[in-house]
Amino acid sequence: MKFTYLIGTLTVTSALLLAGCSTNETTVKKEATTDQASNIEKEKNVELTKEEKIAELPSPYNEIGKHFAEWELPKEGRIPKTKEAYEKYEIDGYEPYDKVVFYTNGYGFDEKMGILSYASYETDEDGQGEPPEPTPDQREGIIMGTVDEWVGDGDYVIDGVPMYYEENGKKVPNKEFVENLRLDVEDGKMSDLLKIRSYAEKDEFKPLEDWANETINYFVDATESEDIEEVWAKYSKGQDNVEQLDKTIKLARE
Repeated sequence: MKFTYLIGTLTVTSALLLAGCSTNETTVKKEATTDQASNIEKEKNVELTKEEKIAELPSPYNEIGKHFAEWELPKEGRIPKTKEAYEKYEIDGYEPYDKVVFYTNGYGFDEKMGILSYASYETDEDGQGEPPEPTPDQREGIIMGTVDEWVGDGDYVIDGVPMYYEENGKKVPNKEFVENLRLDVEDGKMSDLLKIRSYAEKDEFKPLEDWANETINYFVDATESEDIEEVWAKYSKGQDNVEQLDKTIKLARE
């Protein structure tokens, strides 16, 4: 917000009057200074809009935030919110009045946030199966669901495995710490990150593709290093990216 400060102009034509108005002039200056300070304080207290907050984010989060703020769930393919339709598509555990939008391809998304909350697909006798390919306009909801799940899971450190342990009075790197970290990346995040990158490539959305590439590189470096300090440093940078993306998305969809 831009403020324009208008200060009254005093015109004095008499030298005698000029000499005698120093006190008044001081008062005017003080009042003007007070008004300026008041306006500056008002400017500081102005609540930024969501769009302004997103614009102030560093790249690529500002571009990603703008994209997710403008995105909407697709209208096409929605299942009608009727009991009959829910029975036809075997939607269990939900009622038509629930704030979830279901689609004929098996996906369900939160009505307000647009985040993935449901996926139904065929599995074999061993319970193995793959969810269907989402439509292009559903990809953002799936990305949001993936990131939200990552943040909800946290990192493996919550298991209480220390980075070092003491042996004969010496600090020794804990191999289990590193193994758990690698497991978290290789059996969890990496496949999801590759999926997010592929969605970004299909949509030609370079900011998200760049974010995915940087985050993938951090996690790959963490799994390949033999230095436990570097392992943790790279892993932490990857986690920081994930958390920043989560905050960006939540800001965009609030």
